[in-house]
Amino acid sequence: MEEKRELLEKIKMLEDQLEYYKAREAQMEQLIREYNEFIRKQFEIYDEFVRDIGTSRIIDPLTRVYSAEHISKLIAYYHQRAFEDNRSYGLILVRLPQRDENFEANLLALAKLLKTVVRVPMDSVGRLSEDTFAILLTEISKENTLKVIDRIKSSIELHLSVPVKVSFRSYPEDVSNLEEMMRELYAEVS
Repeated sequence: MEEKRELLEKIKMLEDQLEYYKAREAQMEQLIREYNEFIRKQFEIYDEFVRDIGTSRIIDPLTRVYSAEHISKLIAYYHQRAFEDNRSYGLILVRLPQRDENFEANLLALAKLLKTVVRVPMDSVGRLSEDTFAILLTEISKENTLKVIDRIKSSIELHLSVPVKVSFRSYPEDVSNLEEMMRELYAEVS
């Protein structure tokens, strides 16, 4: 009788262990499904990025700088990273307000010039609107941002001779809210 009771207890213990392992197996299967879904989404994001390289979704077809959509995403991404990593950055808007028969040629020349005065690949130039460019200067102090602005203005005076409006903000010295920063910058160049 004692042996029977011991056997029944062992069977019960083995059944409990079997149930435990079945539950763990189900949890592992769920984790594998979630992981596979996560990886699938990462590959989709990567595929979309690769597909968009060189297209008008990333590159503005006229000026060959980043498109408005892409530069806006870069600015938002870098703003978040700067906040998380306690980094500084500068954001400059350059607007070509004069619309004459040479507007398109001046726009192209300005885009080309702006690409030469920044630290590629650390910094980014994008066409934010029809007549406005954004320059994202990463990991830079306000003092050095001012030096870049002086370089931009000097180069424009030397090579283009067209009037431009320039505004800038440094994060976090001037403003910490991105929406507020963009409003202020647009107000100054309008």
